[in-house]
Amino acid sequence: MNSKERVLAAVNHKIPDRVPITFDAVKEIYSALHGHLGVDTKEELFDRLHIDTWMILPGNFVYTKEEQNKIEKTTVWGHKTIVKEFPGGSYDEICYSPLAGKDEISDLKSFKWTSPDIFDFSHFTQEAKMHADSAIIGVFTWGPYFVASFLRGLENLMTDFAIRKDYASYLINTIADISEAALARMLENHGEGIDIVYMADDYCSQDGPLFSPEDFKELIVPYLTRLVAITHKHNKKFLIHICGAVRPLMPMLIDAGVDMLEPIQTRAAGMDPAGLKRDFGKDICFYGGVDIQQILNNGTIQQVSDEVKRLIDIMDKDGGYIIGPGHTYIQADTPVENIIAMYETAYSYKLNV
Repeated sequence: MNSKERVLAAVNHKIPDRVPITFDAVKEIYSALHGHLGVDTKEELFDRLHIDTWMILPGNFVYTKEEQNKIEKTTVWGHKTIVKEFPGGSYDEICYSPLAGKDEISDLKSFKWTSPDIFDFSHFTQEAKMHADSAIIGVFTWGPYFVASFLRGLENLMTDFAIRKDYASYLINTIADISEAALARMLENHGEGIDIVYMADDYCSQDGPLFSPEDFKELIVPYLTRLVAITHKHNKKFLIHICGAVRPLMPMLIDAGVDMLEPIQTRAAGMDPAGLKRDFGKDICFYGGVDIQQILNNGTIQQVSDEVKRLIDIMDKDGGYIIGPGHTYIQADTPVENIIAMYETAYSYKLNV
């Protein structure tokens, strides 16, 4: 099998020749791995780590070119971030939510919303061709709930869910309309070669969902179902990123048609791999799982290797699993030796040839 065949076999709950492997990391980890392995390009790095996926982001995904190199910058959605330094790297922290304190639907109607045309997919087809043996993951924009939390501020948005339900609905549906238009344009005009559509839309903490399953069903499931339907219309699979304790929402994700769930944060409440595989493994493909909270960053090489084997033994049974970090991005506190151990073990363990 090549990488594309391997990943799609797993997504379709068939048994591939080995467990498919995915990777992403913060910029500091990319730099450390390039230096440690003596490779210059992302392609060389992915070959060394045996990676089966290739993700393509749109131009203007977060910032326009004019904003990218500023310390304080405005995103394409209108919220602002500021660069924060920490020992080992930097990150962009939200510092301004333009809809904070604007509590009326009239405020939403007068807000200057971004256009779905802001996202540049013009490079997708060519990049997909250049990595045609990989499973190509196309990104259109963040999920509507996620964007709403950036524009409104999370505390304000949770208050909206509790006492301003009409406001919350109008806000999320307005963003969903923009997101749907962007997704449709991506797939209709630039979808050749894409296998999987990816959307990040975090609803959960370490202990459980941030709001009730009833609110999830009312405010989230309708737009999620529409986005999945657009994806399936174009014969692509839908991969959703939700950190944390997502188990209570799993039946609704499956009913909405979601094909794949990332990142499988195994230390979160209810996210024991064996229970997830037992209860939902026939209906959804799991993507991720290697703990970055304690094992990958603080464990020994042997502990990392043992955890990878444990996950494969549980999650890869009968297909339906793609192994990777238990968060989209391996964090800057992770030793490169542990990362290499993770990927070498995943590649060599239970190789069916």
